[in-house]
Amino acid sequence: MCGMAENLTSAAFAPGRTIGAYRIVRALGHGGMAEVYEVENERLGARFALKAFTLDHGDVEFLRRRFSVEGRLLARLSHPRIVRVYDMDVDSASGLAYYVMDLVLDPAGRPRSLREALEAGEVTEERVANWYEDLREGLAYIHGEGVIHRDVTLENVLIGADGRAVLSDFGVSKILPRDLRVELQATMSTMVRGEKPLMGKPFYLAPELAKGAEESAASDWYSLGVMMLRMLTQVWYSPGAQLADLLTPFDPQWRKVLPSLLAADPAARSCPPWRAASPVRVVTAENRTNEVTLRIRFPHWLLGGIILAVCAACLLLALLAVYEHGQRRSVERELDQMRRQMQGVGS
Repeated sequence: MCGMAENLTSAAFAPGRTIGAYRIVRALGHGGMAEVYEVENERLGARFALKAFTLDHGDVEFLRRRFSVEGRLLARLSHPRIVRVYDMDVDSASGLAYYVMDLVLDPAGRPRSLREALEAGEVTEERVANWYEDLREGLAYIHGEGVIHRDVTLENVLIGADGRAVLSDFGVSKILPRDLRVELQATMSTMVRGEKPLMGKPFYLAPELAKGAEESAASDWYSLGVMMLRMLTQVWYSPGAQLADLLTPFDPQWRKVLPSLLAADPAARSCPPWRAASPVRVVTAENRTNEVTLRIRFPHWLLGGIILAVCAACLLLALLAVYEHGQRRSVERELDQMRRQMQGVGS
């Protein structure tokens, strides 16, 4: 979705206005060519997000076509980890194209991206592990449907009411389904002239894209790796960085996952499922409960000290048992000797 903002001063539609069957409740955010609103379908008594194409300069015709294809593409896709489109039309009064999609708000009812959660200090390692699995599932799904997202960033992942991550903003996606791709190619020359443009934000771009390679599932995975590392360590990844050193304070599973995502060679890249080395409860699409079991991490020196203390206690108990056994045998021998002496006196 577009970048989120509670106050949208240049909103094309004012609260209370009706667009088709939808009444504008509030502006949620805006981007380079669209604005997003919370709307209510009063007939259904349900709320949605409405994205309106508002660009009035540049290659408008191509981008309007692109906007239309984005809406139709999302309407075909159905997965809990991506936004879904339900309706699409043109506003009769303004002539602006729009589509209606899932309204994704966080548990506090706010439009919230991972970037905003990170900046507010709301990110924990357990949350990052769960968000990683959410996005791995969402990306695997769209890749299977012939779509490369090309803009996997903190800004384009929203937090839902259940705390789960939802992938949004497919506006620059690489579309592989033939019918939609052919529709775009009819106007492609109006936008792309000369060198192939780089899609996405520089920090997140896989190194092969700068060399002119085509986008692929592997380039989406690279962006996901950059995002995960940023949330864990506050550091932007640069090729050649010593991941093992950066990830030392965290669950050992990250030292398997992130090198797989950030491999320099796209052919060597993968997006493995989370397998926690210690009890982090990762919630998946198949396991939809929202419970999280917190992991307690002990420093290595403390864990070693506990083991040594337990061993010392066991040794002490063993020595006490041997001592008590020896004392008992000594008393038994003395009693036996006294009995023999008494028997000798009696005789």
